[in-house]
Amino acid sequence: MIKIDKLNEEFKKATKAQKRVMIAKDVLAQIKAERYFPKRGEWARPLWSDDQKSIDIKLDPNSSIKDAFKSKAINSCKVCALGGLFMSCTNLNNNTTVGDMKTEYYIGEFVNDDVKISNGLNRIFTQKQLMLIETYFEGGAGYFKSYSHHFSYSDEKLLVIFFESFNDDERLKMIMQNIIDNNGTFKPKKLNI
Repeated sequence: MIKIDKLNEEFKKATKAQKRVMIAKDVLAQIKAERYFPKRGEWARPLWSDDQKSIDIKLDPNSSIKDAFKSKAINSCKVCALGGLFMSCTNLNNNTTVGDMKTEYYIGEFVNDDVKISNGLNRIFTQKQLMLIETYFEGGAGYFKSYSHHFSYSDEKLLVIFFESFNDDERLKMIMQNIIDNNGTFKPKKLNI
């Protein structure tokens, strides 16, 4: 509890770039702890504890997603790149409720239309960065599939090689490590391919 509270305080005081690094580190930590399972085509789909079949059974819409995740009422999640970033941003700032998670299921629309996400994810990462991260994770498919049409030939080729060379787990880990290595900015040309 003390470690989590300390991280929350550090997150509040951090610059946007530092917050992006902290979020990426949390995504990697959650994958390692087997709390996140990277899966193309998902968002942040909770996998409930054994005694809970639906978010509606035990969790009040006004209750905290962070607290539900911490207590393991939400045992783990299947996540895409945006879903992992969303959950880890929530872990670090606790501004998202169960009700928010249900309405923000269409996170691609929120990012595309620049609608503020409850935990501030799209105020910490730019719209362009979120679209780029998700495009690389999904291999040019997913919500932002038309975004890759703006890529140069060499960027498109890099995207295809990256997607075809690595599985979902590897791609998400590599993207998060790239964000960490580049001080909070995803730089595809610096991917270790």
